[in-house]
Amino acid sequence: MKPVVENIGLQESNISFRFFKLEETQFKPFWHYHPELELTLITKGCGTRFVGNSILPYSKNDLVLMGANLPHNYASLKYDGQERQGAIVLQFPSHIFNSIKECELLHILYKEAERGIQFIEPKATTLQLIHDFESVTPTVQVAVLLQILDQLFHHKNRKYLASSLYDHQIISAESQDKIKTIICYILENLDKKLTVKEMAERTNMVEQSFCRWFKKAVGHSFVTFLNSSRIEQACMYLSTTDKYIQAIAFDCGFESVSHFNRTFKKLKGKSPREFRV
Repeated sequence: MKPVVENIGLQESNISFRFFKLEETQFKPFWHYHPELELTLITKGCGTRFVGNSILPYSKNDLVLMGANLPHNYASLKYDGQERQGAIVLQFPSHIFNSIKECELLHILYKEAERGIQFIEPKATTLQLIHDFESVTPTVQVAVLLQILDQLFHHKNRKYLASSLYDHQIISAESQDKIKTIICYILENLDKKLTVKEMAERTNMVEQSFCRWFKKAVGHSFVTFLNSSRIEQACMYLSTTDKYIQAIAFDCGFESVSHFNRTFKKLKGKSPREFRV
């Protein structure tokens, strides 16, 4: 996608990296990118993770490294459960260890992270280093960050997120605002009827122009993006609630259970009932 540029403020604040924790009732849609790399660990909650043109679920201990200027967003959507959403985030520039010759191999990791890397079943030692990060001094934090990156470099069980053909181009602020507005509107209204005609009107385009613009900007057609987002929300309901499948279908914006079942099986390879078992 082509979203909002986020100013992390490392240069202005005269710091080498940024570390923070998030705990919210809901991760609301905020599609953005920044020149720093970002390592995000989900500590609680579940929802949908958008990285480039990848649309996949996230849950506790989801660990992802995103490269420079790779658009991303975590959205817990309109889940009514009581569990809060939590994350630990580390943001740092690719040149942070450039003066150390032994760290040159890390640029291989940074290059691969241009597509986003999910580290499957991260080691307990890696998770512990991230959780304990705030408890050590800033000087030690630099060493711990290097240790985390070294462990991730050697972690072989990984999944690349954005497709190899995904190409994000940095665009004007006006275009960024338009993308952000329409994506946020879609994700906040998945339970409603959303049409190409309505989206075109919201972006002041004719329908054909909107479809071309959306696919170029997002990496998916409008219908594919909408259905994928709805199915990921449905997966969350199936995994965390005892709602009837018919109710889930309607809550996720599908107008018929048959359409929901067909779309679900097409994207997930199994029926909603089989997914829930």
